[in-house]
Amino acid sequence: MKVQQSHKLINPFGGIQFVLKQIKEQGIDTFIDAHPGSRGAKKEYSISDGLLAIHYSHLCGGSCVEDINTLNEHIGFHPGLSLPSSDTSLRVMQELKTENSIIENGDVTHSFNHHKKLNDLLQKLAIKTKTIIADAKNTLDFDNVILENEKYDAAKTYKMTTGYQPALASIGRQVVFIEGRGGNTPAAYKMSETLAACFQSLKNNGIHIEHFRSDSAAYQQSVVEVAENRCTYFYIRIDDSQNLRDAIKDIPETDWKQITINNKKAAVAETPFQPFGAKKTYRAVVQRRKRKDGQCDIFTQSPYTYYAIMTNNEKPEATPEWVTVFYNGRGDSERNFDILNNDFNCNRLPFSFLDANMVYLFAAAISFTLFEWIKQVFFCKGVIENTAMRCKKFLFDFMILPARWIKTGRQWVYKIFTTRTCYKPLFE
Repeated sequence: MKVQQSHKLINPFGGIQFVLKQIKEQGIDTFIDAHPGSRGAKKEYSISDGLLAIHYSHLCGGSCVEDINTLNEHIGFHPGLSLPSSDTSLRVMQELKTENSIIENGDVTHSFNHHKKLNDLLQKLAIKTKTIIADAKNTLDFDNVILENEKYDAAKTYKMTTGYQPALASIGRQVVFIEGRGGNTPAAYKMSETLAACFQSLKNNGIHIEHFRSDSAAYQQSVVEVAENRCTYFYIRIDDSQNLRDAIKDIPETDWKQITINNKKAAVAETPFQPFGAKKTYRAVVQRRKRKDGQCDIFTQSPYTYYAIMTNNEKPEATPEWVTVFYNGRGDSERNFDILNNDFNCNRLPFSFLDANMVYLFAAAISFTLFEWIKQVFFCKGVIENTAMRCKKFLFDFMILPARWIKTGRQWVYKIFTTRTCYKPLFE
């Protein structure tokens, strides 16, 4: 096998030029710089330089912040792009961190990290890029995710692993709120305060929430009150209790309706329900499935497993079947955690402490927002075939494009080496 080596540098990620062009045209870089505050006029690189470098690294398959340096080597000369080093990006994130709030609860120390500026940026960026429509009937999904790690301040989680347990709120594929939490802080702890801050931040940016969905961690009187006051309808999974079992027993057998969910047979019904010993009545939409072993449950004396959703939606079209299917849609938002971990490297946190690592989590969420936006832009131009692709698919289908800048006729020309015609709408 004969091999010839050329010393001309060809950028293997030529698609980055077209991403950069869209970001510049829409003023995304200046928009980012206008919100968290300036680093100072004497700094060579701005906040947007540091955060967008992380985004470009994600799109080009980078697995950690240090891969920005490798990307810089591959890109070579570029008249419109000067990537900072990974150290500069890390310094930018260090400068953006906010101090943790510490709460002593007996022998347990809880750490929280609140970042109003970056939450505000996340929401305003989503509105600017139209990844959410502010005045639409938006559905807010709220959950806590365990980020397993062995950082210096990582604490033991309920899964007996060490890490953090941040709270995330999302609207579809768009993360709109993040609160940092230590790994030993349960999701239910001070959840009403977290949720109130989330709703207030969304309200400040004019984002309307029609529906709110959460798991059983939100089954608290204070949380229900916050949700009921800040959105139109809520859907919360009910904790198992004697009160719930008694309500289920009162459901006539003729009220159960057979349905199929995800190719599995189940039955649904509804019953009035008064939680927390209060007089206020809500709907409890109950789903039951036959136990695989056919045995009767020791508590319910029934051969079924039950789970129930509490809601204040009394509309006729909100049937038990509709509520059940709608609530199960939370699974789509939970995929956001998988995407953040595996496409945007949240499973490789770069710092040793919670405050700085939460800034990286925001950087990953911003990168996620820009990725969803750029896919929509290129799809509308007929460049890519669909918007459901993950980062790796986007890398192979679009970003990997041999290219280099050459100067000819007293001007710079971007020369791409490909037989594919999908790029034509971007430069015609």
